[in-house]
Amino acid sequence: MEKVKFRTEGHIAFVTLSDPDRLNAISLQTARELGECWAEVRDNPEIWAAILHGEGRCFCAGGNTEGMGSGDYALETHSVLMGAQRAGPLSHKVYKPIIAAVHRHVLGGGLALVLESDICIAAEDASFGLPESKAGIPTQFAPVLGHFLPHSVLSEMLYTARPISAQRACEVGLCSRVVPRERLMEEAVAMANVICENGPLANFASKELYCRGRGLDDDRLLPMLNELAVPVMNSADCIEGRRAFKEKRKPVWQCK
Repeated sequence: MEKVKFRTEGHIAFVTLSDPDRLNAISLQTARELGECWAEVRDNPEIWAAILHGEGRCFCAGGNTEGMGSGDYALETHSVLMGAQRAGPLSHKVYKPIIAAVHRHVLGGGLALVLESDICIAAEDASFGLPESKAGIPTQFAPVLGHFLPHSVLSEMLYTARPISAQRACEVGLCSRVVPRERLMEEAVAMANVICENGPLANFASKELYCRGRGLDDDRLLPMLNELAVPVMNSADCIEGRRAFKEKRKPVWQCK
């Protein structure tokens, strides 16, 4: 892979945007490579959590629209932006905890990646924005933004195209904590290690219930609970977890 780096350490996967000369802007190639990474995170039973971050000067400056011709501009723009949307873990049904560790620019498609992650840890120099309208481009993932941001904050970001600071992002719930730049990855790894101390099957099922259950009524939630929660509650890991709790020791998870 040329635009994205992937490695694992223990039960943690590291997904790194690696196109620093273009500020890690998301091209179709980047989206395809991210898709390969998310498939590995999804399908590898030894991966229990993932950290998404960017190499170089910033996390991600948005979608890469370089090389678009005037004749087919709308078609090519749509292709790139939809490619950016396919870059996210939810489009690949990754129901494992994902931490986004971000610095400097977190813009457009980069912000979409953060929103599809579960926990965002931001460096003090991070700024979050939706600059598409500056180029006359609609924000195509606008329909889902209301799940993550209050209406007034979202509207200001959409229509002014002005970014908000890491501190403001934390205040409105866009990220969970703000840390010094030099401690960003240390904090993300520490968070991932805490996650991996808990039952992986329980975490996977909880995330899938959360993601798929948004907006469902009770009649549709109950079958999903039977599908996802009951097997985990009958699993070897759940038996081990209850036993370890009673014996006041750390559980030994087998992910089965």
